[in-house]
Amino acid sequence: MAKDCPEKARTGHNPNLEATVLAIKLGKVAPYRAEIEWYKTLCDEADDQMGYYDSFKLNAGRSIRESRVNMDRHRLAGFWNNVIHMLENNKLPHDFHRRSKWVNSSQSYKLLVEPLDIADYYRRGMHRERGHYLRHGREMRYEIFDKWWKDRSVPNKEYKMSKYASLTQDSCLWARLEEAREWLDSVRTERDVTNRNLLWLKIEEFERYANQMIENKEVSKDVLFKNSSFTQWMEDLKEFKSQVKQFPPLFPGFLDGEVVP
Repeated sequence: MAKDCPEKARTGHNPNLEATVLAIKLGKVAPYRAEIEWYKTLCDEADDQMGYYDSFKLNAGRSIRESRVNMDRHRLAGFWNNVIHMLENNKLPHDFHRRSKWVNSSQSYKLLVEPLDIADYYRRGMHRERGHYLRHGREMRYEIFDKWWKDRSVPNKEYKMSKYASLTQDSCLWARLEEAREWLDSVRTERDVTNRNLLWLKIEEFERYANQMIENKEVSKDVLFKNSSFTQWMEDLKEFKSQVKQFPPLFPGFLDGEVVP
């Protein structure tokens, strides 16, 4: 608290009071988060077996339900952007970003909402205008929350998940998938051997990463739904590998599913 006193004297702000007010505001935006959680539950239980990422990507702007979720997404973004603005302008306590309440709240927000941001980005075709989400579309707040989570103080223990996570533990998994989908489309037609090999190495790297997450149960069950874009990609990859083995002349440079020079 002593470290926050000079800031109060210099700016007229009371960082601890600001943090208290902000906590109240966090409670006021909780219904927006709850509605998105409700939406995810509905999608998890739906017969179409798509999951909330693909459902939002397909239906945002086309139905009242998804339009409400979209508004909730924007309201939550506004709240968290304001938190970061206040922190950057020294209006909050110096250790605010290390307080477990805010580290955990920002992490759970990120895991729940960022997949919808990714879905909206690709739904609107922004990847064709700006480039893929991870390098050209990701909001700075998520990178900041990544750092908060990475720098948190945790016990040095390993926990093995007994069931799939309620939220996929990599909020950018869907963005990585969108890139992998493009790589798989491109590797079928790429004529340059070097480029084709690089694409294949990227595909294999993502496949290993995703399989490791599944093995560790770090994904939520919607990722593995029958009609999710992830499951469809895995099936497309399996089919491609089968074609490579059956018709090697059609895919020069591949042998038994592996690239060769």
